[in-house]
Amino acid sequence: MRKRIATGLVVVTAGLSILGGSADLPVAAQDKSKIAPPKHLYGHDLRVRKGGVRDFDQNTPRVGVEFFHDLTTQAIIAISESGAIAVAKAPLAKFGDDKKCEWKTAHDLHCRKAGEAEFTQSTKKWGVEMFYDRGTNRLLYVCESMGIALAPVPGGLVTDRGPKWHHALEPKVRAPEMVEFTNAKKFGLEVFKDENTNGLIYITETGAIATASSSVPVPDPKKIAAPKAVYGLDLRVRGAEEPNFTEKTKRWGVEVFLDPNAGTQFYLSEAGYITVAPQKGEFTPGASGVTWRSAMALRARKGGETKFDTAKKYGIEVFEDNRTGNLLFISETGSIAVLPK
Repeated sequence: MRKRIATGLVVVTAGLSILGGSADLPVAAQDKSKIAPPKHLYGHDLRVRKGGVRDFDQNTPRVGVEFFHDLTTQAIIAISESGAIAVAKAPLAKFGDDKKCEWKTAHDLHCRKAGEAEFTQSTKKWGVEMFYDRGTNRLLYVCESMGIALAPVPGGLVTDRGPKWHHALEPKVRAPEMVEFTNAKKFGLEVFKDENTNGLIYITETGAIATASSSVPVPDPKKIAAPKAVYGLDLRVRGAEEPNFTEKTKRWGVEVFLDPNAGTQFYLSEAGYITVAPQKGEFTPGASGVTWRSAMALRARKGGETKFDTAKKYGIEVFEDNRTGNLLFISETGSIAVLPK
């Protein structure tokens, strides 16, 4: 049986760190107009099939994905038309002249909802396409939900192998006003090994995806370990046209977990978005909360659109996780992405 393990069973210092409007920098330093905006590199118009659909045709939905280079954080930022984000460290050399996005393969990923013990015919099947983004030399995964993820290109990349189920969890995420996990929202979460890359794909019941590297052997299905909730974050994220933090600024609850089944650390927002980083050996002694680092507003065109005139703009904040040094990007949609230290 593919057993699911609920969160809340193992909790290690799972307090909530609240980010106020001033954070650790003066308000003036948080003015988005004083920060160099990311440079737009190019955009892609990608066809993404729904789960279970075998062939591309004229009715296949299109998803717009934009790529930016943020000089402030030295990050590549990908954003889909729905405001889902993914980040990666920018290359030391210049970006490639070839800006094509080459289709490589596709997966059907089943993801059970919280409380759904077994896979059945009614279990949601998410379609996920994998592309090779030549400009940044990264693999780009795009889900039919418009969730996206970036991954390095392995030396032995193949394209004829399917995903292999790895393990499943049911983590909980507290809303900003919550202290305990008792009434926290629970999410179904599946983890697969992409045998084309030997990397992992995390997918939540909302269709949010993330990738990770892992050298941990595939766990015994009967011995799946519970995720360890280590701490929570309460992050304020301004809208694209919101210049300052105020009492009305949107707050998102984010939980941080250790996944002993993969040797990873993952962040999960109350919107169901996920991002994964390598697990740190130790957290910085005495550190807590986050430090605000940067902000931006990025536009993303819909699939099929060529102009930015009507493209929706999304506000994004960047925080440093003081316990790990990781940079945490969060969109006003609740989508999150991590740039490991």
